Amino acid sequence: MYSENTELFPQASPGGGKTTIAGRKAKRALWTELISGVTGLLLSGFIFGHLILESLSVFGAEAYQSVADFMEKTLPLAQISAVVIPILFLIHFIYAGRKIPGKLYERKRMLELGRSLKKSKTRWNQKSGEYTTLRRHFETSLWIWQVRTGMLVLALGAFHFVLVIWNIFTDMGINDAAGIQAVVSGPRVESGLWLLYLFLGVAIVFHMSIGLYRLAVKWLADTWFDRKIAYVVFSIVFWLYLILNFLGVAGLYRVMKGGLV
Repeated sequence: MYSENTELFPQASPGGGKTTIAGRKAKRALWTELISGVTGLLLSGFIFGHLILESLSVFGAEAYQSVADFMEKTLPLAQISAVVIPILFLIHFIYAGRKIPGKLYERKRMLELGRSLKKSKTRWNQKSGEYTTLRRHFETSLWIWQVRTGMLVLALGAFHFVLVIWNIFTDMGINDAAGIQAVVSGPRVESGLWLLYLFLGVAIVFHMSIGLYRLAVKWLADTWFDRKIAYVVFSIVFWLYLILNFLGVAGLYRVMKGGLV
């Protein structure tokens, strides 16, 4: 009998109960899933608001500056977000990052799995001698792309955090005062950062939409609603966030040019 302990064929632990090793592992896994899910949900809400406000810059530099002044002076939400969101981001990475293949062998295996799924139409092409025959799986493909985009978000997002925090709390050596200003953001975007914002935005939209879909399927689908509904919601959220992202980048381009509608 096949007894290798793998993700496809996990070995069952004899016995049960909360005090057993298996029970403690299950409880730890549950808390890990809850923390990564809740932090991901909170970050998704922040991104939604951020993209809406960012997309308002499509109306020009004046609209961009009005939003910045409101978030920094009328309500100090920018300063609060600059502290709270990086902490949430770090917690989410720590708990959700356990799903990212850490070893070189695991990463190579994930790449092979992705290539196999991409080539297959109805079946997953497997090597001879495999124990099971798997069909192409939508959720598995989503997981692979969530891992890929998660790595991009981690690298580009960390740089973005440092830049924004530096901008909010200091004058960056070029401003007359601390805070986000269109006269500074415009040249910064023109220097090529608009490409970073574009790639970061697309990666975030993919990662967040997939995360929300998998969260709904994991905790709510087939209990509260059909899985097809989760897919429809996923599609709506994906395209809505993607449109907002492109509007935000277009708005930054208008700020770069200093144009007003």
